[in-house]
Amino acid sequence: MTVLDRRTVVAGAVAGLCFALPAAVLQRTVFEGTAMAGVMLAVITFSGALAGYGAARALPPQPLVHGAVAGLVTFLGAEVVYLIATREVPHPIGLVFGALLFSSLGTIGAYVAVWRGAQSAPPEGER
Repeated sequence: MTVLDRRTVVAGAVAGLCFALPAAVLQRTVFEGTAMAGVMLAVITFSGALAGYGAARALPPQPLVHGAVAGLVTFLGAEVVYLIATREVPHPIGLVFGALLFSSLGTIGAYVAVWRGAQSAPPEGER
C-alpha cells in the first residue's frame, strides 16, 4: 500500500494550477474564437506535466505515483473552477478522459524530474 506525501502532491498541484487557471479563464473569455485559444490550451496541457514535475522534484518514495496524483488534482481543481464559472456539468466521458490525460501528463512530468535528479546526482562514492 502506498502512502502519498501530501505536501509534495499539493506543491505540484499548486504549481500546475498557477498556470492552468489563468490560461483556462483567458481561453474561455478573452481569446474565445481566436488563434490564441489554441496556445492557451497548450499552456493548460503543459500545466499537468508541470504539476507532476513539481510533485516529483523532491524525489518522494514513489515519484511517478505522486506526479500522477498531482496532475489529477490539477485537473480536478480546474474543473471545479470551470463548474463554478459556467454552472454546467461537463460530460462524464470528458471528465474521465481529462482525468486520465492529466494523470498521464503528471506521470511524464514526474519522470522528467526523476531523470533530471538522476543526472545531477554525483557518481557512486563521490560527494
